[in-house]
Amino acid sequence: MIEFEDHLSAMPVLKAANSVRRPVSRRAVLIGALPVLAAAIGAAGALAMQMARTARAPAPRMATTQSVFTDAATSATASSTPIVASVPATPSVSPYRRALENSGLPEGMALAVSPRMPVSAVGPDDPWRMLTGDVSDWSAVGAAMPFPIRPVALADFVVSGIQYAEIFQSYDALAVGLVADPGAIALLPLEVVDYRVQTLTVGGTDPLRSPVSGTSPVRIGVVGDIVPGRNVHLHMLEYGDFTRPFRRVAPLLRSFDLTLANLEGNLSDTLPQPADPHSVSFVSSPVMLEGFAHAGIDAVTLANNHSVWNDEGWGVQGLLDTIAALDRYRVPYLGAGVDIARARTPAVFDVGGTTIAFLGVDAVTANYDVEPGVANGVLDTDVGATADRAGTNPYIGSQVFADVAAATAVAEVVIPYFHLGAEYVAVPPPWAVEAAHLAIDAGAAMVVTNHPHLIQGMEIYAGKPIVYSPGNFILDQMWAAEVRSGYALEIVLRGSAVVGLRFHGVEIEDFHQPRLMSSGEQAALMDRF
Repeated sequence: MIEFEDHLSAMPVLKAANSVRRPVSRRAVLIGALPVLAAAIGAAGALAMQMARTARAPAPRMATTQSVFTDAATSATASSTPIVASVPATPSVSPYRRALENSGLPEGMALAVSPRMPVSAVGPDDPWRMLTGDVSDWSAVGAAMPFPIRPVALADFVVSGIQYAEIFQSYDALAVGLVADPGAIALLPLEVVDYRVQTLTVGGTDPLRSPVSGTSPVRIGVVGDIVPGRNVHLHMLEYGDFTRPFRRVAPLLRSFDLTLANLEGNLSDTLPQPADPHSVSFVSSPVMLEGFAHAGIDAVTLANNHSVWNDEGWGVQGLLDTIAALDRYRVPYLGAGVDIARARTPAVFDVGGTTIAFLGVDAVTANYDVEPGVANGVLDTDVGATADRAGTNPYIGSQVFADVAAATAVAEVVIPYFHLGAEYVAVPPPWAVEAAHLAIDAGAAMVVTNHPHLIQGMEIYAGKPIVYSPGNFILDQMWAAEVRSGYALEIVLRGSAVVGLRFHGVEIEDFHQPRLMSSGEQAALMDRF
């Protein structure tokens, strides 16, 4: 087995980021001989964990805007401790009332709502009106359907003049309450807010972008499958514009300090377009990378089942052509390489003083640990890289989790991006959940997965978020709402802590071009989440 320090030292120095955004130093991890931290992982008590998920995936259902609210509103909230209000003001919070009455949010405060809330922004005068009942329904501030606004609070942070529906004894209980009640809203100190709730932008100001205790946030964007070829390629040719698929989402992606995408296919000037319109061999011109640059995509993962595997007999040539194109356009990549050392190498970035490492792992066409089969989402093939063969970074549990642990020695934040799961199934298989848990046990700050071509969900394990499948981003599947939609995942870091997650829903139109969702569409998307 190749030692981790070997492939770390081989990583090239990466190009500095676009100057219009926060400076990103895409620097290689050239720290010298890093010890392999596999021993720190050990047998790990994670193998004895209790799986909270069912092993049998329910059939995907067509979502309705209505059910995002009715389903959540009836959820159990046993961990919350409600107190019927009203509650008198406390001297410590009375200045915040004056600030609210004068419009906007007090400095250092945030409006927290359910992660499933389809409204992401309100006007500068709305907070006080919403908290005091002057505006009592979310439809008045942009929701696609009427449902009541319910102010809630922490027991040690109440403001006079507000009639609270519930008051919670702890932030943990309040976070559970917000998930259960999409109509609830709470005014909270920004320093206590974390990824379990959503914070609203107020009057164009996003509180999550504000420094806390001198630490400025870092915003990372992660998107799902970008699949060149077939109708995506044909539409770019028809319009004579290889940036066209990205145009309607570029402003969002460019707003992130760092953006990572899953490039699921090949970029080549030599491989022919398949004659079969239903081919699963995806190829387009390297000129498509101009679209990546236009959208501000900083790096791509190649750890997926279409980087090497195809039905045209290209073999590894498509991957080699893609790597050459990425090098030519100076786009960093991870999860595949000309040999196993390069395939295992993480991409490490320095963003505003925070070091972030991404690792890509192909657990679909290079899975050496899990039995092949449809239910497991594992193909009976082997395109994994070796010492003398190009390929993807294979899923070998002991190797993957050792790599995660070793990456924590050179980066404050380590995020594995696994390609795994069963296609068109809304819940990951049990082995995939266990793999995500073991990555957290090895030191990952969070885990992101993809492959099913639809969104799945999220769980919290050991206090860390695991986001299963952001779904399709650019692909020509138009036959159902589930496959022509997905989301751009926004990860907000403050130092090494994940303090925010946002799910920017996208709808793919005309077989190639995603756009941001409306409030009603976002509600339906989050109903499937």
